[in-house]
Amino acid sequence: MSVLSFVLFLLAALYIFGALFEFPIMFEGNPKTKFLISKMGKRNYKILLFALATVFVGLALLLK
Repeated sequence: MSVLSFVLFLLAALYIFGALFEFPIMFEGNPKTKFLISKMGKRNYKILLFALATVFVGLALLLK
């Protein structure tokens, strides 16, 4: 497994765990995240995290 695919897979895992368990660093960690949540809502932000995780897992599998 290449380094890039491993990094993408770990990033996808971080997004999935962050969306499931609502880690504070994933939700109130920086101003951009607060802005996205205020505009999209928390539920849609979680959906965005799951979508990004899916894309990263797909890319990791392609680069394997």
